[in-house]
Amino acid sequence: MSGMRHATISAWKREEDGSYAAELHGWALHVRWHAETAKSPRGFTWEARPEIGARLASDEIFEEIEVAMAQAEEQVEAHSAPAAAVPSDAGGHH
Repeated sequence: MSGMRHATISAWKREEDGSYAAELHGWALHVRWHAETAKSPRGFTWEARPEIGARLASDEIFEEIEVAMAQAEEQVEAHSAPAAAVPSDAGGHH
């Protein structure tokens, strides 16, 4: 069985420039194709921008667009998790 990740947002839309965009939890996600150069391989990168705050971006180039989309979604999900979902030390007092 393949371990390849897949995008879960069915609303990824192709932009006029050939890139793909979607929205998730108030973040604007964008996946772009990069041609091969002497310094880097060809492939896809992603970027996610929240309504307010610092952007997230891939630190690698992905061969498959689905993997780039899936990682963008995973990172936004991780950064959008409510603070209540984070376990706390309920019994400890400072």
